[in-house]
Amino acid sequence: MKLSRPVYSHEEIVAKSGMVVAQHRDAARIGVEVLQKGGNAVDAAITTAFATGVLLPIWNGIGGGGLMVVHLNGGGGGAIDFGMQAPGLSHAEMFELENSLSVQGPSRRFSYRKVKDNANTEGYTSIAIPGTVAGLCSALEKWGTISLDQAIRPAISLAKNGFPLPRTAALTLTDRYELLTRFEATRHIYLNNGAPLKVGQKFVQPDYAKTLERIANRGPDEFYKGETGARMCDDTTRNGGYLRLEDLAQYRAIVHDEPLRGQYRDLNISAVPGPCAGPTALQILNILNTFDLQSMNRGDFLHTLIEAVKLAAVDRFTYMGDPAINGFPCDALAHPEYGQARAALIDLTAATEFQAGDPWSFSDTARPQDFPAPAGISPDEGTTHITTADANGNAVALTQTNLGFSGVVNPGVGVMMNNAMGWSCPMPGTANSIAPFTRALNNMTPMVLHRDGQAVLALGASGGRRIWPAVVQMVLNRVDFKMSLQNAMEHPRIHVESDDPTIDPRFGKDILDTLKHCGHRVTLPPQEWVLWPFAEPNGITREGNEWKSGITPMAKPTHAAGY
Repeated sequence: MKLSRPVYSHEEIVAKSGMVVAQHRDAARIGVEVLQKGGNAVDAAITTAFATGVLLPIWNGIGGGGLMVVHLNGGGGGAIDFGMQAPGLSHAEMFELENSLSVQGPSRRFSYRKVKDNANTEGYTSIAIPGTVAGLCSALEKWGTISLDQAIRPAISLAKNGFPLPRTAALTLTDRYELLTRFEATRHIYLNNGAPLKVGQKFVQPDYAKTLERIANRGPDEFYKGETGARMCDDTTRNGGYLRLEDLAQYRAIVHDEPLRGQYRDLNISAVPGPCAGPTALQILNILNTFDLQSMNRGDFLHTLIEAVKLAAVDRFTYMGDPAINGFPCDALAHPEYGQARAALIDLTAATEFQAGDPWSFSDTARPQDFPAPAGISPDEGTTHITTADANGNAVALTQTNLGFSGVVNPGVGVMMNNAMGWSCPMPGTANSIAPFTRALNNMTPMVLHRDGQAVLALGASGGRRIWPAVVQMVLNRVDFKMSLQNAMEHPRIHVESDDPTIDPRFGKDILDTLKHCGHRVTLPPQEWVLWPFAEPNGITREGNEWKSGITPMAKPTHAAGY
């Protein structure tokens, strides 16, 4: 018997003067309007980011944080880490644990105990210090050409006047209905007479609009030291949360004049250093750089890819956390020679259960005798990604997130707050345990690939821990297998972390059998495409003097706009 399957695709667009790809049609349009008025790729990215925070407020916004890579034509630019921080009152044993495990599946060896009442991912106790306002404002000041007021104005209009609620947002609101009903200010915005908002219903956020107006008029200090910050922290304190105004006042986005550098084949890579997935993605690419992937049949290639991701995942979950707390030099994982050493462990005929390597010898840091236990993994539900490019050859990859969302909207602020305390391991004594002002390990992977100072490909993704394997596969599809970026996005994919892979059945039975023969305990994704089990990457590539879009057609709707 043969059963038909849906075929999903998205139109590739081509533009010479500039392009924006975002996970909402209006956000992409707003970004390109900035370019048309003479703004650069950074101006477009920041304006789009503020707008996306309003259009998709449960997944991102000024209550969250993110990462950004900027490539200026000719070789300038840098990276900004505006990830969220644990409040100053945080400590390693702040959450009560249950006996059940929080995460299993693709990283069962690194699961940790679940937190009682989901206190690290729901409600006031899950809120970490937001970084988005600081990060976007820092980027605009350093590389932009427009004013903060100009960058925020479209977002204010959307919040004040409203827009039709997207399908994916409506589904998420229905799914998390119980959480949304717990908080009065949240109910007022996200429910309609106690019922979830419907697809296409006009969604208005008047308090969010007023908050954005205050920031536009007074600058980022309004959020971190002013009326907005005070409202957030007063409400959080009254309800048992840990965020205080002094936490906001000390927050600084980390601006890297030099991004994390890497190379794959003949292309240079700019990524974000530190406790994110930039070092992990570069480690995987360094491992794969030692193999001639083009000469392999598809089964052997997928086996090699799976093993490379597993090697990097074990290192990631063993060592990575805030380097200011645990002392681990995260960027050592991206050292090319370390990748080569790890690649030598791959058996091309059999799956292996890998142990962590020794990256310390590839850095200037000696391993402490009391280095903490493996960090394990955290759940991750949200995130959006934006890619921009302009007529001058500048390109930006910007990922921002709430992690998931706490459910909390502070009265008079109107912003859905993050639940980024869930990024940290809630158990003491690990590499990613909670400490005051910790920047916990996150999965964001924005990057720009370039040659001779010219941007070739800018990309990133949403999708939690699925992001970094997806971004790597987009690079392989584009660079090794010469696919168009749009075809690369639509091509079948795998997801794996430290243990068992999930394989898109479109690869075919023969390849699935090959992987099983190698010893992989293969799982298949749900047949319902709305339950898409992979990340949602997007990007922009340069071919000659034209920019071309690449969009994942499943899960969150994504759109490209150009001119």
